[in-house]
Amino acid sequence: MPLPDDLLHTLRTWQRAPAGRLVDRLQISRATLKRAVEALGSSVVALGKARRTAYAARRALRGSMQPLPLFEVDPQGRLHELASLLPTYPDGCAVAFRQSLAWPLDEDMRDGWFDGVPYFLDDMRPQGFLGRNFARHHAALLQVSEHPQDWSEDDVLHALSLLGVDQTGSYILGETACRQWLERSRQEPAALGDEDVEAGYPALAEQAMNLGVVGSSAGGEFPKFTAMRSSDGVLRHVIVKFSGSDGSAGTRRWSDLLVCEHLALTVVAQHLQADAASSRIHQAAGRTFLEVDRFDRHGYLGRSPVCSWAALNAALFGANGMPWTGAAAALHGRKLVDAATRSAIDELWHFGRLIANTDMHDGNLSFRPGLTLAPAYDMLPMLYAPARGVELPPRHFSPQLPLPVERPAWEAAAVAAQDFWLRASEDSRISDDFRRTCEQNHRTLVALVRSA
Repeated sequence: MPLPDDLLHTLRTWQRAPAGRLVDRLQISRATLKRAVEALGSSVVALGKARRTAYAARRALRGSMQPLPLFEVDPQGRLHELASLLPTYPDGCAVAFRQSLAWPLDEDMRDGWFDGVPYFLDDMRPQGFLGRNFARHHAALLQVSEHPQDWSEDDVLHALSLLGVDQTGSYILGETACRQWLERSRQEPAALGDEDVEAGYPALAEQAMNLGVVGSSAGGEFPKFTAMRSSDGVLRHVIVKFSGSDGSAGTRRWSDLLVCEHLALTVVAQHLQADAASSRIHQAAGRTFLEVDRFDRHGYLGRSPVCSWAALNAALFGANGMPWTGAAAALHGRKLVDAATRSAIDELWHFGRLIANTDMHDGNLSFRPGLTLAPAYDMLPMLYAPARGVELPPRHFSPQLPLPVERPAWEAAAVAAQDFWLRASEDSRISDDFRRTCEQNHRTLVALVRSA
């Protein structure tokens, strides 16, 4: 076998390798290796400097060997080319950066090597209610499964490069998706004014449920759609969660929980050392709508990056199932967040537990570049969510006392949580039955705090 072919076979079989390993494996000199790499041209990618130089075989994406340009839209709505992404054998990606990246990277990542989809793009994957709708609607065009959790790395890259024009964060992958964004940027924004919400939101909810084509692929399981809003001359991108409209006990409970989420975000912003996404409640056509401002969008075109703890954890820590307090300690231990950020995360975690939020998974904690904490979102008492979507089994609220090391964060969170339960018990938009539950939970927490 000629040497270039032998080198290509080795790289396809053994994944990327530094020059020294290839020289030893193939029993050749570095000069011979250099000539073989040059002979293979674009079939091989080399990244890293000096002794960190490594080589990988390029992998075609749906038959194409063209690099995928990675673009970023800044808060002013300006477009920048950030990098080129090249899939490699047998999996993973090489990223040739044109600009520095604001996310933490290990040594291999700094050289441009990623074992899968680069983690800072991971939150762009279609996921949750909107992601499943996106997949069902576009599966035939993209030639992928209707279930995005089954997508391969190539499926994700292919889908994003063709249709990923409005994913979470500020990045756009691929020329085709970027051209769609450029075309949108020339259009006048179609925004709903305050006077349009009463009729517009029920129509969008019906479209989301029946067609599954509304908006982008922001994550989460609650039925939702995305929209552009105009209020007092200000344009805002929003995510809108909504309840059902059949008047059943389960539907009423989902409505209660949406109001509770709005109250919880309000309390976080007022009491804790953390920002919270701005939200509003609208009620129309028998549905309750929770309208939440997207903190990764600014005006009509502006965007900013965001990265979830789920993506950071998978790439840099590999500690699944860790509570947010553990995440904060791990990040602080590596000097990736400061003490104030660690404290804010601790308080958010304890607040969630004290308002019966049983769904504080890794995807519900996010960061901005520099690992400053992104505004809180998806904070609500999920203990009381209907089982299987409709049933309301009895639930017992049993908040726990803190360990000594947890006491400062727990005490701050307890003040906020008492305020939350009190507000919920007095809010007329919440059903009488659930208001009584909130009143009882307020008494329970007050008694616990007194005993602490």
